[in-house]
Amino acid sequence: MKLLEFTDKDLDQYIELAHIFHSGPASFTAPNHTIFKANFDHIIDHEDAFGWFIESEGEIAGYVLCSRMFSTEVGGMALWVEELSVQEAFQGKGLGTQALESLIELFPEILRFRLEVAPDNKSAKALYQRLGYDFLMYEQMIFDRK
Repeated sequence: MKLLEFTDKDLDQYIELAHIFHSGPASFTAPNHTIFKANFDHIIDHEDAFGWFIESEGEIAGYVLCSRMFSTEVGGMALWVEELSVQEAFQGKGLGTQALESLIELFPEILRFRLEVAPDNKSAKALYQRLGYDFLMYEQMIFDRK
């Protein structure tokens, strides 16, 4: 497994994979290509967001998106794993585990790795707990600027 950093030529492939991810049970938001394009552009142009394809045996098996931020809860930097998606044909091969472990190696300065998981996504919860992630008992609230 390798993480391949997005390049400016990867927009269409990212959109295709993000569409699949946001069409499934792991996401509460419907596919939105305008948002996908904005995400991609920000990742390419800024140092606080990252995108990689997950490659396995020469094939793109999924992707991961992350944002780096300061966390007042730990008094240091945190990496928010925004999206981690492994395509169905590649699931059960340890790629999610390897991707998360690679992020820990890539970011030695990060004190907290944080992610979200859909309540019904039992397999993802089991994976994250097996890797040492704990639940935060927050209920999230948002305000979207219209």
